[in-house]
Amino acid sequence: MHERFRALRAAGLGCVALVSACSGGGGSSDSGKGVVVLPSGPTASTPAPTPTAEQLEDQRSNAASFAQAEAAYKLGFTGRGVKIAVLDTGIAPGVSEFAGRIDPASADVAGTRGLVDTSGHGTMMASVALAARDGQGMHGVAYEATLVSLNFSNPASCTGLTACTFLSAGLIAGIDAAIAARVRVINLSFSIDQSYDVFEEAVRRAAAAGIVTVISAGNNDGDPRQPLLMARAFAQAAPGWVIIAGGVDATGTFAFDRANQAGTGPDAAWYLTALFNDVNMVGSDGLLAQHDGTSPAAAAISGAIALVAQARPNLTGAQIVTLLLANATDAGTPGRDPVYGNGVLNIAKTFAALPPVG
Repeated sequence: MHERFRALRAAGLGCVALVSACSGGGGSSDSGKGVVVLPSGPTASTPAPTPTAEQLEDQRSNAASFAQAEAAYKLGFTGRGVKIAVLDTGIAPGVSEFAGRIDPASADVAGTRGLVDTSGHGTMMASVALAARDGQGMHGVAYEATLVSLNFSNPASCTGLTACTFLSAGLIAGIDAAIAARVRVINLSFSIDQSYDVFEEAVRRAAAAGIVTVISAGNNDGDPRQPLLMARAFAQAAPGWVIIAGGVDATGTFAFDRANQAGTGPDAAWYLTALFNDVNMVGSDGLLAQHDGTSPAAAAISGAIALVAQARPNLTGAQIVTLLLANATDAGTPGRDPVYGNGVLNIAKTFAALPPVG
C-alpha cells in the first residue's frame, strides 16, 4: 500500500469555450443618395453552458469513466442490491457518499474499534468502488452497491495512510465474515510478498460460496516483473475466482516502475489492469483526494464485478471473471502478455458481450 496521496487543489474541472460569431463585408451606397450602410458590429460571444453539479461529478470520477462504466449506467445498472466487501482499514461512517448503504455486517474483525477508519485508506478504496452519484465529490464505479466494510488492520499499527499493518487472523476472519454476509466480491486493495496455506484456504472457501476476490498486484514491490506472492498464491488457489489488479495511466500505458507486472506464471491468466495514476476518491474527512496505486485499480475492478452481477444475477462469479478478462482492451503485445496480462478493464465492451437475460 505504498501509494502517493494528496488533497485535490481544485475541485472545479469545467472549462468555458467561447464561440466567435461576427459578420463583415464592406460598406455599400443606396442608389447614389449618399447614404452609407455601415457593416454590422460583432455579435456577443456565447459561452458554453455551465456544467451541472452532476456533470462535474462525472468528470471527476475518473476510475469509472476510464473503465467506460457509463455504458452500464445507460442500461440502468449501478450495482444496486449487490454487496461489495472491502477488507481494509475500515470506513468513516459519517461520509455522506455511503449514506444508507453500509451493511450491518460491517465490522472491525481485528479488534473492538467499531465502525471507524484507522488510516483513511479503507474509505478511499470504498469510494472508488461505490461512492454515491449525488452531484458532489466523485462517484464510484458501482455507485449504488452496498458496502460491507471489514477492518482487519492491526489496532496498534495505524499512524497514517500507508502505515497500517494487517493481522493474519484478521484477514481470515474478514474473508469468513464476507462469506457470511453473502457478498459477490471481496476487494483486497492490499498484497504482500508472502502467503500461507490458511489464507489460500480462506480464498477457496470464498470461491466455493460464489465470491470473487480482487487483490492488488503490488506497487513495484518485490520482483516487479510479477505480482506479489500473495496475489499469485490466491489466483492459483482458486483459479477463475480471483483477479489480480495491475495499473495503467490515463493513456492506457502501463505504470512501469510503479506497479507489479503480470509476469509469465500461470497466475498471469487472471491479471487485469485499471486506472492507477491520479485516481480521484473521497477521504475519511469527506473531501476529494487523489491516490495512485494498484489499490484503487482493484477497487475499480470490484465495482465492475458488481455492475455485471446486477445485470446478470444468474452468472456465477467465475463467469463474470471470464467476461471481464475476455473483453478487456488489449494492450502491449497482442493477446495476453507478461506486462498487461489480459489488458485494460473495459466495462462497455463487457456489457456488449453479456449473454441474453434468462
